Amino acid sequence: MRRPSASSFVAPKIPLVVLCLLAAPLLGACSGTEKEEPTLTGCKFADASFPAGDPAGHSDPFGAKAAGQARAGRLASLEGVAQPAHGRQHIDAGDFVLANDKIAVFIEDKGFSDGYARFGGEILGIDKIGDDGKPMGLSRYVETLFGLSIEMINPTSVTVLKDGSDGGEAIVRVAGKLEGIPFMQGPLASLFPRTYGLQAAYDFVLRPGEERLTMRMGIINPNEEEANFGVGRLASDELFGFFQYNASQLVTPTAGFGEPSGKVDWVGFDSGPWNFAFRVPEEQLTFGLTMSGFALFYGGGFIADACSETMVDRAEIIAGGPDYDGLREAVRRVSGEAPWREVTGILTDAGGDKAAEAYVHVLDAKGEYLSRARTAADGTFKVHVPPGVPVTLVPQPKRLPPEPGFAIGPDETTAEIALDPHGTISVVAQDEATGVALPVRVQVIPEAPFEGTPEAFGVSDQINGRLHQEFAMAGTAKLAVPPGNHRVIVSRGYEWELSDQVVSVAAGQTVEVPVKLLRSVDSTNYMCADFHIHSALSADSNDPVEFKVRGAIADGLDIPVSSEHEWVADFQPVIQKLGLTKWAFGMASEELTTFTWGHFGVVPMTPDAKKPNMGAVDWIGRDPSAVFGLVRALPDNPVLIVNHPRGGGFQAYFDAAEYNRSAGKGRDGFWSDDFDAIEVFNDSDFEKNRDEAVADWFSMLNAGMKMWAVGSSDSHHLRGSPVGYPRTCLYTGHDDPEKLDKTVVRDAVASGATTISGGLFMTVTGPNGEMPGETVKAAADGTVTFTITVQAPSFMGADALETIVNGQSLGMEPLMPLGGGPGKKFVNQVKVPLDGANPRNWVVFHARGESDLAPLHPGRKPFAVSNPFFLEKG
Repeated sequence: MRRPSASSFVAPKIPLVVLCLLAAPLLGACSGTEKEEPTLTGCKFADASFPAGDPAGHSDPFGAKAAGQARAGRLASLEGVAQPAHGRQHIDAGDFVLANDKIAVFIEDKGFSDGYARFGGEILGIDKIGDDGKPMGLSRYVETLFGLSIEMINPTSVTVLKDGSDGGEAIVRVAGKLEGIPFMQGPLASLFPRTYGLQAAYDFVLRPGEERLTMRMGIINPNEEEANFGVGRLASDELFGFFQYNASQLVTPTAGFGEPSGKVDWVGFDSGPWNFAFRVPEEQLTFGLTMSGFALFYGGGFIADACSETMVDRAEIIAGGPDYDGLREAVRRVSGEAPWREVTGILTDAGGDKAAEAYVHVLDAKGEYLSRARTAADGTFKVHVPPGVPVTLVPQPKRLPPEPGFAIGPDETTAEIALDPHGTISVVAQDEATGVALPVRVQVIPEAPFEGTPEAFGVSDQINGRLHQEFAMAGTAKLAVPPGNHRVIVSRGYEWELSDQVVSVAAGQTVEVPVKLLRSVDSTNYMCADFHIHSALSADSNDPVEFKVRGAIADGLDIPVSSEHEWVADFQPVIQKLGLTKWAFGMASEELTTFTWGHFGVVPMTPDAKKPNMGAVDWIGRDPSAVFGLVRALPDNPVLIVNHPRGGGFQAYFDAAEYNRSAGKGRDGFWSDDFDAIEVFNDSDFEKNRDEAVADWFSMLNAGMKMWAVGSSDSHHLRGSPVGYPRTCLYTGHDDPEKLDKTVVRDAVASGATTISGGLFMTVTGPNGEMPGETVKAAADGTVTFTITVQAPSFMGADALETIVNGQSLGMEPLMPLGGGPGKKFVNQVKVPLDGANPRNWVVFHARGESDLAPLHPGRKPFAVSNPFFLEKG
């Protein structure tokens, strides 16, 4: 999508040292920053560039199907244009389209661009053409970088070279100079020693009746030496970087949906109804790495002769579907191969019901993975298998493990498969006090462990022995289970008791599990937020946005805040759509994700479709003080949070800035402390951070700064990373999410009037009702008495309270129980002495439990931390 001003980029978390180590065998070196620059000569091509074509092209590109042509044209309007289904980059008037009777391919105009490569001229979507000749809106293509070393074309023009009206090829040309990809100009640049800076072109070519887009690469080489982009070298400079993970599953014909290795004929991306494959004609791709949503492959390279213009076909993108099976058939058709044998069939369960949305996996006689299809609503399926050989069909009902294989003989073309009998667990959850239906998390753990799904199948099992992890917004869930005993855990986060029971389910039986949950923690006038939540709008998460919101609400989070990498999105419209505003208030923010010196939460923000990446802050080429200044100038006046400040590499600001605790600052000329808060607790408890982020926070307090701590989940995948552990609890003065607005949340964080909850809910008050962030005057004896209240549901451990003054622990004391159950309540009064020799005194309180948060969040420890109080003489 062409944008009017500078943009920034989704940046996955790829530690430089890890990327370097993984890529070293292919890149050749991981050190040195000197560039190998071409030497210009007096060649006649020295000042040449690729000519532009027609700025408009065909006036009716979507008439291609009726005319039996392939056509290329500029979109004068968005009439007849269906936007991509993934919800990120979208198509604008002024962009270009190539269309025939099979597919439509959208090419971005020149100018600043959303996503990673800010140059424009990229593929925006690959869609299926419907019966009316218009695109159907099935595209989930996100972004692919076509790189030569660390460079891509920065277009000076995007035009139509051939409009296809003659019945031949339709071509959109992207022409300009190879320039360094901006977000890779920091530490990553050292991985790519060669740069070229040559005039180049991408010619995107579509032919009548074809299911493939061809990309021709043009290079003008004005040098007396040939430009070798990888031919005959171990380390190729021809890079294909895929940012498709958040919308599609990577698949290869050799490894299925498992991670590939070595050479592959092509790489595919399966999003269900409509998919695409990428290959280099008559060559193989070399797998580089997959990390944080980024997949890197290498081409074999090509040679641009000295003093010449070279144009060579370098990539083909083949579209097809549905599912991996439909894509494989499209690849065969384009390659001129004979189609595989079609097998049709039906999946039914033991009761005769049709099994909808089930996978049918295909294995060869050796057990190697061949293909995958899905059943329709009536249980029918169609899948292709090699001709003349036996295969095995492995059915996998929706959200259940694969079942035993079903043999198909070498000539069979039909299959009726009866699934193993199963039962059903039906949960209905209500508030014990009011009878109101509750949003809940439902976990089902079979007594008999089940064998995990093979990686090649591309289906991720739940973890911690769970068969199901359901987020039931209306309190009801019906879950298929194999016969046997099952542990059913129904919960609503940290303020409610949970139900934990074992039920026995027979084949064909539905077992009712009525649940009444009691709210046993009193958090009146407080609501809790998670400022760091990723969904499929981030490159490194594939959790759908709605799924993420449901997970947050099921675990009792009051304020879920969208925090996408370099993309501004708002959870509140999703909450409104789900009819859940009485349970939660959603907000927009951004994880400002530099690729050089750290990640930051910008809370709140307002999405702006007229700006790049919906209004994300542009960090490219700027140092911390300049970027922080841009944040301060935003109209929402957001707070700036240093996310995961430690951890190595360019993800962690305190590491990148060489923060020195003794000095209370980082390296001169780079360090800026113009931020408001630190994400001291990132999916972790106090003890795990005591010697790192906690120590940093305390050093800043000792250096005289009023710096606040927050706790957030940084959840990328709900399967193993729950939203809201930990969470930051704010004093709001009421308990109604519908009365909240983003300024209330922002101001609470900015004031420090918050505590962090990792399960335990803690409030702390001074002798006159003072709250965290405030200054408290000491009594005549030089002490201040604080009241600390800690609450927890009965399943959660709560054992000890630590008092920390000026960064030094005064020791642990037992939490003092108050009242009866079922929840736990503790009230401690702690007398804190002032250090008269210290010009500034402060105190922080830390509560903890020794056991973990099982069965809700196994492996995570319960804790709570206050923000500091500042102490003065009376």
